[in-house]
Amino acid sequence: MQAQNRKEYTELILKAENSELVNKQFIEKANSDLKSTKKPIFEAYIGVGNFFMAKHVVSPFSKLSYFKKGKRHLESAVSKAPENLEIRFLRYTCQVEMPHFLGYNKNITEDKKFILEHYKESKDVILVSQIKQYLKI
Repeated sequence: MQAQNRKEYTELILKAENSELVNKQFIEKANSDLKSTKKPIFEAYIGVGNFFMAKHVVSPFSKLSYFKKGKRHLESAVSKAPENLEIRFLRYTCQVEMPHFLGYNKNITEDKKFILEHYKESKDVILVSQIKQYLKI
């Protein structure tokens, strides 16, 4: 992903978790970018946005619906681009942060291993910085 696009998505993702309005804009942008580029990274972002929506709604049924939709999008992105470091990092962070009772934590070890084996090869300095900060390496 281009540096400008990465920066924009990084800023949106940081705000989207705590703002329903920003999160809706985040999902809308990711949907638009997916439609125009067909790149799986944008489907992964849609998944993350749906996880955030689950935090913004009150109804348990809506929460579960957004969770399932987010999981479906993120898993689809991983299946389309299993070697994409950013997509694997997004899934890893989502699974680590997800409440354990949801059972969405089966790829943590596999994703962490993949990330640690490949992050040094990445030319994306922002992503590498995020990985190092998150994993404290």
